[in-house]
Amino acid sequence: MRRNLLLVDDEQNIQSAMRRVLKQDGYNIYCADSGKDALDLLARHKIHVIISDQRMPGMTGSELFGEVSRRFPEIIRIVLSGYADFSAVADAINQGAIYKFLTKPWDDALLRRDVTEAFRRYELSWRNRQLTEVFNSTTEGVMITDSEGIIQTVNPAFSTITGYSEAEAVGQTPRLLRSDREHPECYQEIWTSLVMQGQWHGELWNRRKNGEDYPQWMTISTLPDGDGGQGRYVALFIDVTEQKEREARIEYQAYHDALTGLPNRRLFHDRLGEALAHAGRNGDLPSVLFIDLDRFKIINDTLGHDVGDQLLQAVAQRLNKIIRKEDTLARLGGDEFTVLLSRVGRQQDAEKILRKLTASFRQPFEIDGESLHITLSIGAALFPGDGESPAQLMKNADTAMYRAKEAGRNGFCFYSQSMNTNAKRQLMLESDLHQALARSELTPFYQAQQDLQQGTVSGVEVLLRWQHPQRGCVMPGEFIALAEDNGLIIPIGNWVLKQACQQARAWLDAGCNDFTVAVNLSARQLQQPDLAKQVQQTLDTIGLPARHLELEITESLLLNDTEQNIALLHRLHDLGIRLALDDFGTGYSSLSYLKKFPFDLLKIDQSFVRGLPDNQEDAAIVDSIITMGHKLGMKVIAEGVETNEQSAFLRWLGCDQVQGYLIGRPLPAAQVEELLFQGSHCE
Repeated sequence: MRRNLLLVDDEQNIQSAMRRVLKQDGYNIYCADSGKDALDLLARHKIHVIISDQRMPGMTGSELFGEVSRRFPEIIRIVLSGYADFSAVADAINQGAIYKFLTKPWDDALLRRDVTEAFRRYELSWRNRQLTEVFNSTTEGVMITDSEGIIQTVNPAFSTITGYSEAEAVGQTPRLLRSDREHPECYQEIWTSLVMQGQWHGELWNRRKNGEDYPQWMTISTLPDGDGGQGRYVALFIDVTEQKEREARIEYQAYHDALTGLPNRRLFHDRLGEALAHAGRNGDLPSVLFIDLDRFKIINDTLGHDVGDQLLQAVAQRLNKIIRKEDTLARLGGDEFTVLLSRVGRQQDAEKILRKLTASFRQPFEIDGESLHITLSIGAALFPGDGESPAQLMKNADTAMYRAKEAGRNGFCFYSQSMNTNAKRQLMLESDLHQALARSELTPFYQAQQDLQQGTVSGVEVLLRWQHPQRGCVMPGEFIALAEDNGLIIPIGNWVLKQACQQARAWLDAGCNDFTVAVNLSARQLQQPDLAKQVQQTLDTIGLPARHLELEITESLLLNDTEQNIALLHRLHDLGIRLALDDFGTGYSSLSYLKKFPFDLLKIDQSFVRGLPDNQEDAAIVDSIITMGHKLGMKVIAEGVETNEQSAFLRWLGCDQVQGYLIGRPLPAAQVEELLFQGSHCE
């Protein structure tokens, strides 16, 4: 703060003398010849301290300061006059209109000291006013108690959130707000944390005056007294009801079909994975049904999309009445539905349900005055004979459904091995994959990631390519699942990590200092008990600082063995490695676990980015993910960015980084190096 001083005296020589003494302290000095001139100047400039002569024509110093006290009470006021005038200003001093009385002639050192003290007094008062303003205007509730927990004061936001006025709260204890949702052990943990660490923060359910329970995020700190003891406690809290509702909406929208309210593909895939995991332990035999509405396109094209949508909703309701409560009905899109029969003992048990489903569609649907007849073609795949993974079961059920259509529609078909024309090709591909590493057929590609604020490439993600000698380039979607199933993902993953670290070390040696190389971790790799040790050894052997390595974990991988995964990721994070949660929004039930994992980065799945900026649902989901990520202390990167409009919209939302074809396609190291070295982080 620049210190502004006003000197008021009708004698120019006095003004000049005081300016000469005080200018060496760096003040911004204004001068006035009379009380009237001083008031005019005060109306135009922000003055902190005034020194005025007492005897002046027209208006005395006391009279001037009386007016200043009324109009500018925050200004510190000093009167300068002879001892003979003390009685004339005594009353003003007693009433607080004057801060200090200085005599003429003055002592230069004493004058400078008194003016310095006056400015310090002003600045202390200013700070107190600012703190009071913050206390009264902040949207965070503030509650201060004494050492016994008796509430001493609260701010207006406290009253807004809780419904209790200051008068109702002061003198009470925080038990006034306690709800029945928290166990007594919770409050004991809070007290222990305050005693041992002097602070506690976390989520807590409290109760408003009207009896409504609400969630809040609270921080409680101890304020020591002057003797080193615990004097007071201050609690700051915010109501997170809207945030939780927003998270619930995000989760619902991400995992449910907007038209029918049924689970969507993501949720179905997750529940199928859970069912298969349980089947491996307790002997249940899940089945997948793939349902397609026969000739739905004709109805949709003839009667219009509104009728088609109503028909899809009615179909969903009818199917839901047939399946059991423990089963899952989902809509994949269009007129395609799937059913997870979570427990099926034999094929005959599944066949009974299939017959009920087809029989239920003998009755027509009454839609918009039209009586619509529609039939089903259903394909069924049973675990484990028709597939041991969600992808295999869904694929084989889909294959069986097409066979049902080929057989004349309005019926069902169970999958058989003879249906899969690609089985032999897959078997040969798996055999060739065993030799791919030894034959140097695998190549790491790198896709650039751009910092939206700086406009520079901040890192790269490693993406694997398989150059097959006969089939040409094989994309990861074809062979990564094979590698997961047969265990080859472990040596392949180790090789990719080593290659990425060696390339990063080479870029460091070439003068590029501020970047990360992101490597994906598979489910099998996460299951290795010594994974953190292996990564550390790789970094040490190559000599790569851990801060240049980023490990990406897909959200769905966190659902099983959660505590084990939390411990593993914390060990990796403690090494200094950045951790990214990949494909965020495509998993299920992990949202509540998110704050437990030490992630540095959230990667928004490209399925949400694809509709930006026009799709309002996608925009709302992306906006909420960015806000949530930032509040949890994480940076956010959007995948699949292909247009300038998407990039600009994400920048406007505050997204930190983007990745996609707009920035660059996956390229060999030599080609992506040019992009990486264009940034200011490279020398």
